[in-house]
Amino acid sequence: MQPPFDRTLAGLLLEQERQAPDRVLLVHEDREITVAEVACAARAEAAALRARGIGQSDPVLTMLEPGPAHVAVVLGVALVGALWVPLAPDARGPSLAHALSVAKPGLALVAPAATGALRDAGYPADRPLEERDGWAWPPAAVPGTATTDTAPGEPDAHRAILFTSGTSGPPKGVIVTERMLVASAAGCAHASDCTPGDSYLMWEPMHHIGGPQLLAMALAGQVRLVLVKRFSASRFWDDVRRHRVTKMHYLGGILEILLKRAVSPGDRDHPVALAFGGGARPDVQRAFEDRFAIPLREVYGMTEASSFTTVNVDGIEDSVGQTVPWLEVEICDGSDRPVDPGGTGEIVVRAAYAGLLTPGYLGNAEATAELLRDGRLFTGDLGRQDAAGNLYFAGRKTDSLRRRGENVSAWEVETALASHPDIAETAVVGVESEVGEHDILCFVLVRDGVAYDPRALAEWSRKTLSRRHVPRYWKRVAGFERTPSQRIRKAALDRDLSDAFDLGDR
Repeated sequence: MQPPFDRTLAGLLLEQERQAPDRVLLVHEDREITVAEVACAARAEAAALRARGIGQSDPVLTMLEPGPAHVAVVLGVALVGALWVPLAPDARGPSLAHALSVAKPGLALVAPAATGALRDAGYPADRPLEERDGWAWPPAAVPGTATTDTAPGEPDAHRAILFTSGTSGPPKGVIVTERMLVASAAGCAHASDCTPGDSYLMWEPMHHIGGPQLLAMALAGQVRLVLVKRFSASRFWDDVRRHRVTKMHYLGGILEILLKRAVSPGDRDHPVALAFGGGARPDVQRAFEDRFAIPLREVYGMTEASSFTTVNVDGIEDSVGQTVPWLEVEICDGSDRPVDPGGTGEIVVRAAYAGLLTPGYLGNAEATAELLRDGRLFTGDLGRQDAAGNLYFAGRKTDSLRRRGENVSAWEVETALASHPDIAETAVVGVESEVGEHDILCFVLVRDGVAYDPRALAEWSRKTLSRRHVPRYWKRVAGFERTPSQRIRKAALDRDLSDAFDLGDR
């Protein structure tokens, strides 16, 4: 895959069906699924979508587990040219309601457990909704008339809306074009030294760029994806050996979790040749490489800029690497002017080829204008570059909260918690985690006359919020220090955890 990345997801599928129909594309448990089987299922999904009246650019919501049936749905949506809107199967509350109001899907394909939350969030009762099992194979597509292949679409057509949380405010729907998706797959291939015949363990969700880019890479790069229901440290190495996995992706605390397992004589008995990802401290990298004999490559990027911006191919300690060939990076000061080499400032991305930066956030002109200025993308991240062009990540410009490899919006958590009748107000911040980047610390101001019961609040949040939004630590406050505009001064909050209630790492 080379720039300007003028292929499309549907085009990649049809091309591979012609060239290598019997090649194994997906593996789940003991079943190997070929390109031809996936293409057949995708056509059935496309027929079902057309029978529902779904056509070009119509938004289709999925809230499914990342199994082979979900893959068929994604490719069926691409064949039709509809707009794919994936959300987490456990999405609920204000963030789900916000996504629905922005994307306005005309059809929802959801896991049975997600139906109630979707309806509660305002999905209209008269709008089509189908319950699906993302892990079923073959998928249970609604029977429709036979479909013929259509043109694979335009490279700059909108392929997906991926909702990504920043550090404040509701989630933003990133418009991802076909070109951006193919570029993200190329970045993934570059970071992992993708070679035809490789096997990748795919634990990433489909509502995160990590899932779709692996799917596009598997088609274009002639590799196979081993689908697992979730990352499991206890099963990880057995899955790797059993399915001959040669490349692995990591985020958040995955490396630390694997390092916490008991040392085994078989720690180096595996086929993995390379691991790539983000968020690993240098000490963790060294320990992992020493124990498992797997070289690591740190990367940096964001969905809005085709996922991969830099890759540390040369192993420079602390660095997230050098820019991929199709993008350019500069470090800018508060006046948007480049700083001298070695100076810290905001990481700003330019595209060397048109169409590799997002057109913007769906329905959010203000956030789009803040993101894209003068043909450049302002990431909101801080960093520095040395004279050789190596990038060093230095954190977020704003209060950062990142959990298990994903950004978590404080707004989402605080808004959901506000629905509890005992809570007058909350503020959440990230605190250092034993595994991964952050755990969530929640400061609670309870209503007058209400007894503070942190265990009850924590258990309620486990039942009401998605798992990644549940605070681990809880502290009561008598009030909040505020700015002149009445915003809570989060910098003034006491992050000492010695007197906090600890729900545990569940």
